[in-house]
Amino acid sequence: MAAWANLHADLIRRIHGCLEDLVDQISFRCVCVSWQDAVEGNPHHHMRPLPPWLILPTGAHAGGRTLLPSVDLVSYAERRRRKSIRLPWESTDGGFALMGSAAGWVVAADQAAELHLLNPITGAHARLPSITTLPAIEAVLQTNGRVTDYLFRVSPNLVHKTSCDHTRCMLYDKVTVCSSSSDSWTTMIVFYRGRLAYASVGDERWSLLQTQNESLACDVTYHRGRFYSLHNDGSVSAWNLTDGASSRVRFNVQPRSLIDVPVLNDYLVGSGDDLLRVSRWSDRLEGDKRRTLRFRVSRLDESGWVALQSLGERALFLGSNRGISLSTVAFPEFKPDCIYYAKSGVVGICHLEHGLILPHGASIPNLKDGFIVPDYMYSRPPPLWFTPRVC
Repeated sequence: MAAWANLHADLIRRIHGCLEDLVDQISFRCVCVSWQDAVEGNPHHHMRPLPPWLILPTGAHAGGRTLLPSVDLVSYAERRRRKSIRLPWESTDGGFALMGSAAGWVVAADQAAELHLLNPITGAHARLPSITTLPAIEAVLQTNGRVTDYLFRVSPNLVHKTSCDHTRCMLYDKVTVCSSSSDSWTTMIVFYRGRLAYASVGDERWSLLQTQNESLACDVTYHRGRFYSLHNDGSVSAWNLTDGASSRVRFNVQPRSLIDVPVLNDYLVGSGDDLLRVSRWSDRLEGDKRRTLRFRVSRLDESGWVALQSLGERALFLGSNRGISLSTVAFPEFKPDCIYYAKSGVVGICHLEHGLILPHGASIPNLKDGFIVPDYMYSRPPPLWFTPRVC
């Protein structure tokens, strides 16, 4: 039998350098200690950056929200799937719900509605502070300490009681993460009626952020070393979390009059040097028997939001994940000037010029027209866009 562990380090590195798939690269390093040492000891070693993959829940039950601790990793560009990737879940109840993803982390809420950061590639797992450290939230406990419900104090004289599963649905609007490694991260959340809070490694409590003019946050992102929040009045705040958690810069821009129809979702996306606002709404076009989804993109500048007619050689990836902007020159397997969308049981792509997703009657891939309707389009809960990281 060949002594594979005794292969020369240069040969190990050469073989490893031929692997383009991240999961293959990770599996290669896990064969034995000598192979891992050879790869990590290479001063010229680097992983080829990967485009976003889809995390597809595989064990949905109880109304499609509670999951078993395994998922499929789907390469949207290559149309292939890595089945039954076990997430680093320690709980014995085996139930969680995927809430979002950013910076190589998947954000999950357990059956008590508490948040966790999970890295399905490296197995890293970080627990976030308890939601009972957020304002006006109190846990209802059994005698054994198990959380059964939560009390939400809406006003001094009004308290709502909600189940743990309902709390997961209503409490978290958006979660984003900045992270340089599994031991260094900061998380910012939009929770209950557009409020903002954040926590970093080692924090035992969530820290509340105060917005100006009582505006409600609808999305958060991390871009060029700063957290940004988008608010329902169209304004954007840049947050300084190291100086009393103050809003360092606030961009007061025109309200949501950019689109004269009800907006379903607003997304904030860092793209190159720009901050983009992507507004999603439904519309019924001529000859359409059902409403289709449409998008409009605008760029933030000193005068406010400026509508963009094209994304150029870029594609955007939107959903419960932190918004992603990708160069289609670097990744030609994706189509330029497109929005890849995965949320609410809908997965597909939309040319910004056409302003459509899921046209009536589309049931098979149609690359010529720019629409893709994969077999997991109607899955519930919906897939998440996820960019793998190995640190």
